[in-house]
Amino acid sequence: MAKKSISQSIRFPPFDSSNWIAEALPITNKKIESTDYAPNFIIETNDGWLIEQSSSDKKGIYVGDFPEVVHGRRVGWHLVPNKIHQRARNLIRYSVAILLISLLYLAFTPLMEWIGIPTFGTRSVRLGLLDYPLLATIVVPMMLIPILMRIGANFHDLRRQNSFLKETPPSPEIEIEPCSSDKNLVGKISFQTIPEEWGRMTVSWRVGILSPVREAIMEAQGRTLNSQPSPGLSTALPFNTNFGLDDGTGVGEDTPMEAKNTQGGMFLRPMRIMALGGQSDFSSGKNFELTPPNEIWPGTCYSKLVRVHWELVIKIRREGKGPILWVHPLIVGQNVEKTHVKNAHLVDGRTEILVYIPN
Repeated sequence: MAKKSISQSIRFPPFDSSNWIAEALPITNKKIESTDYAPNFIIETNDGWLIEQSSSDKKGIYVGDFPEVVHGRRVGWHLVPNKIHQRARNLIRYSVAILLISLLYLAFTPLMEWIGIPTFGTRSVRLGLLDYPLLATIVVPMMLIPILMRIGANFHDLRRQNSFLKETPPSPEIEIEPCSSDKNLVGKISFQTIPEEWGRMTVSWRVGILSPVREAIMEAQGRTLNSQPSPGLSTALPFNTNFGLDDGTGVGEDTPMEAKNTQGGMFLRPMRIMALGGQSDFSSGKNFELTPPNEIWPGTCYSKLVRVHWELVIKIRREGKGPILWVHPLIVGQNVEKTHVKNAHLVDGRTEILVYIPN
């Protein structure tokens, strides 16, 4: 098959994108040649993030293989992080605010006493060999509580991972009919055996944009790998055990602590721009049908810079052990010549934010 020219433009949201102003970051443009199917589309968010691709292809379907990031992180069994992670993250914001207010209050205490305003909490308390303000005995424990919550949640997650790896449940057999981004998804899920602890089973499908390869962004912007990183990217790590799987923006904060003997990790990382299709309960061996996302999204396509990814997510509730997920990548075609998603949903990239997994 002859190669064709493909134009790509991307301003992709980095990790914790709410702290970035999209318009202040450059749009990365690149032209490549490929024989793979390349749909025409524009995906935008209200914040100014953009992914655009143009080629001579119109309607069609991708026939290549999945990239390494899909094989490594978006296939098979996954666990759901402990809910305490998100609660502790919300709590630490208030703790930091209280700490800053307390420091400001202590700084102005001498002035308040000089003009006759009554103060409290400034009396010294001896702990060991040093004296501390009484207020510190209140504020410091408040700072430590969310940290201890995160430590406890990490140990709980590690224990769950090790227990899961010792007794991995049976893999499902999944049959999917040929599908496109504007039609219902029809298929069948079968388990050879169903453990007694399993409860309600739900299936859904979703689409999103996988993070571009760090090296591809640097190359498209005319930078070398050892030069100053592009806006939104962190400094390259001296060693990287997940080469080819990270985009260089999360730097370990995107997921809770993971067991060392799990390739790609046990927690499913969210796609930072994505949309959810239909969801429904299902029974083993029986057909299911899911509606597409509200807006028509482009079909499956993969390159180093632009990667549109579709996946099926099975969620299984377990009595006393927490839910588990089975993730199955999908090849989805595009039945329209060009798609334009105007209000794509944005996710900050943290694994514990499971806004698109049904309860």
